Amino acid sequence: MTLLQKTSPLDEAWIALDLETTGLSPESDEIIEVGAVKFVGDEEVETFQSFVNPGRQLSDFITDLT
Repeated sequence: MTLLQKTSPLDEAWIALDLETTGLSPESDEIIEVGAVKFVGDEEVETFQSFVNPGRQLSDFITDLT
């Protein structure tokens, strides 16, 4: 068995990223929240969350959804 077969990329540090937006259009909608979770293997070791001001009022639908 080679070293490549013995290890998995998920055994290393990796980050799951989550973006919340005002809608689905890349042309007209904006990112309003960024979240990230850092893992080492399958263990959560650090989290990050930040809201982003889109410069406009959010619809009730988006406020309720996020």
